Amino acid sequence: MGHVVALATVALIATACSAGQYIPPTTEAGLPPTTSVPPIPAVVTSATPSGWVPVAYGDAQVSVPPTFSVFYPGWPSCGTAAGGTAASGAVYLGSPNPAPIPCPPNVQFRVATSVGIRQGDVGGFPLLANLAIMRNGLRLYPLINHTTSKTVGYYSPALGVEVIGSGPLAGNVSDTLTRSPRSVVLAAGPAPSVPSGWHTVRFERLTFDAPESWPVNSTAVTGDDFGPLCSPGVTSFVTTEVALSTDQRQLVQPGCLIAGPPKAEPPVDAVEVDAGNITWFPFVPSFSEHCLHPHGLTACPATTPAFSILALRVTVPGRATPLLVSIGLAGNGIIARTIVYSLRAA
Repeated sequence: MGHVVALATVALIATACSAGQYIPPTTEAGLPPTTSVPPIPAVVTSATPSGWVPVAYGDAQVSVPPTFSVFYPGWPSCGTAAGGTAASGAVYLGSPNPAPIPCPPNVQFRVATSVGIRQGDVGGFPLLANLAIMRNGLRLYPLINHTTSKTVGYYSPALGVEVIGSGPLAGNVSDTLTRSPRSVVLAAGPAPSVPSGWHTVRFERLTFDAPESWPVNSTAVTGDDFGPLCSPGVTSFVTTEVALSTDQRQLVQPGCLIAGPPKAEPPVDAVEVDAGNITWFPFVPSFSEHCLHPHGLTACPATTPAFSILALRVTVPGRATPLLVSIGLAGNGIIARTIVYSLRAA
């Protein structure tokens, strides 16, 4: 991803040297101050072209063709395309991290289109209000390559992310930037009503609601529905279901070889409740101190991982240890938000 990061630096320096009105990077320009609860943010699902796959990263989401690779934080940026030709494209999430598995010598992963998404503001550089645009409900500030005078990406103050890329499809991918379902689930605002046709599920002193079409499956395996396997972190569910796990057995992954990065996986709606030891999980969650309190419970969302699964540490009266409730983040996020706010003591 080195060329992506370098391109970001060029763009930011060019922006800093341009003349224009300064807009603080942590505010949405043009929005009047208010003390009332803001409306629940919306995922612009129409921003995803037909056949493309949404890729979530924190509060942000872009969409990519299904042939694109996705490099999650910690995944080694190596591999070869068939026949030695460049792959169609790749998305790099987060700043480059040391790879847990080193790449073989002289192996390069070549892509025609490269797009990087990084969290954090633009380091205090000025932003040009006269060049800002509105897209998918977000105010975006263009990042300009000073050599070509072309827009190479955008910065969103509302999401706290920058999207920067190069290649023939970079602009198309950047144009799909919208809020992620995660931002909808965790936003302040009223609890949604449980639709008719949902059913009640009870497990380990916890009760919640889910669509009646979702099968309810009991398992003893930790993280039984998480996937894809052999990835550096859990990114989505495999099956739309309600999985209730006693966590008596650890999920055993097959031997994995790094043959190339994972393809973009469509997000899946699902729920898994785990009653055992989270040290057996295929990921190590870290939890926010800012918790939700549906029906008097305490549900603390995991800050990592932050892809297409929301993990919640839920304290339930009568249980010595919390439950881990994992919810798939697909579509506009309303199904997941409804499940979260239906959590209650049995």
